[in-house]
Amino acid sequence: MGGFNQEKHLKPLLAVILAVLLLGGVLLYSSYQQNLQRLDRKITAARKERVQLKKSLQEYRQLENRLRRIKQKNPNAPRTNLISTVENASQQISARSQLIYVRPQPDKIRDDLVEEGVEIKLEKLKLHQLVELLYQFENNNQHIKVSQLRIRTRFDNPQQLDTSIILSRFNEEH
Repeated sequence: MGGFNQEKHLKPLLAVILAVLLLGGVLLYSSYQQNLQRLDRKITAARKERVQLKKSLQEYRQLENRLRRIKQKNPNAPRTNLISTVENASQQISARSQLIYVRPQPDKIRDDLVEEGVEIKLEKLKLHQLVELLYQFENNNQHIKVSQLRIRTRFDNPQQLDTSIILSRFNEEH
């Protein structure tokens, strides 16, 4: 039984220990580099998010200022019912008989604003009537906006149109 021969066994043992330490160091360094790269990606994403947030905040402030200016221009503008506004506008373009329905939409509340909506359907309109109707909605003092517009030509007369329109108006929540 030979014992531990220092000269014979020590060198390979030291070489194995050194190799394991070197391999562990390389793996540790590689893991460290991967973590640094992951953190760099997170930092880049956070910076992009911050830039987007700044843009959104700037856009919000512009819209808020625009709303404030509109309110200052017409602080006491008369508010009529959307349904009666639609009926008056269709009467002015001689299309009252083509107004099939007017359906109120549920109000949508966003922060301190309430969005009123109404869906209307008109059939057998001529193009100039539709253009005049849309012009009346967009250029009244009530700030009505066309939020959805669907137009189809009639199968029986391609000169006439069937249209469905959703109108919206924003008011302050009281």
